[in-house]
Amino acid sequence: MGLVRDPSGPRRPAARLIPHPNQGDFRDMPARLTRILLCSAALALASGTAARAEGPALDFETVLGPPKPFAGYPNPWPLANLVSDGVLTVGTTGASPPRTFVDPASGELTGSYVELFSKIAADLGLKVEFTQLEWAGILPGLAAGRFDLACDGASWNAERLGSDQFLMTAPTGVNATVGIALKSSGITSFEQGGFSLGGVRGEIYFEGAKAALPEAEATEFPGLQESLLGLLNGQAQVVVMNLSNALNVLGTAPNKDDLALVGPALDVFPQSLCVNPKEPDLLVAVNTLLGNYRADGTLAALIGKYTNSTAEVDLLGRIGY
Repeated sequence: MGLVRDPSGPRRPAARLIPHPNQGDFRDMPARLTRILLCSAALALASGTAARAEGPALDFETVLGPPKPFAGYPNPWPLANLVSDGVLTVGTTGASPPRTFVDPASGELTGSYVELFSKIAADLGLKVEFTQLEWAGILPGLAAGRFDLACDGASWNAERLGSDQFLMTAPTGVNATVGIALKSSGITSFEQGGFSLGGVRGEIYFEGAKAALPEAEATEFPGLQESLLGLLNGQAQVVVMNLSNALNVLGTAPNKDDLALVGPALDVFPQSLCVNPKEPDLLVAVNTLLGNYRADGTLAALIGKYTNSTAEVDLLGRIGY
């Protein structure tokens, strides 16, 4: 038993606290309080759950209704830094069907993204003017201020997203790096190795394939059609491109029965349009419209008009868009 000093007298034994028979030891009080609080919380939770179960269900899809575009944006949209007043100047290759190509019958520039650019211009109250050039000149052209908008599906990577030479919009689709080969070559997989590559100069798909297959001899071409001619002429055994272009080639090329898809995909990318770096107001406007086109089905309809699949748009939800 411990001792305490009594300042008025000699030492005496310390008093011991004896708990009341109905209370238990005070040292158990924290545990007892915890048990009481937990029981109270459980009862409250059960009560609240029961109350919610008896009330009307919150079905947000029913409350919000079907997807619909946002209508509260300025009309006309005040755009201060257009290359030419009243005009949306667009840079495109015109050589990447089905997104942008020249119709052989009419000689007119057409394609799903050509229509997308035209609709964006119309919805912003602008005329549209297209400038055709090789892909290798598209991004430098934006940086030099030649265009307001460009890129019929530029794939994302860290360098592009962080660039100060252009701005990237919200994604317009999902794409992948694949290849096309002649069936007679027996090449159906990138894993086979031992073949030469061809692709469009400066395209991220071709650059990525060269990095993934450093032992392969690689030949650059100015455009997709030239690279396909290179395949036929034996300049390359596998032509690297995005999946959208590959499916179009396999579905429409005169020699489609002689061609084979080469996979599996080396990379999968979100893709978007690109905006002049001096026009952040245009970026906001385009992103607003792209969201509307997703909501009302316009984007999927434009893609589906030129292909037999809208998967590149439908799969945007898989990456959070």
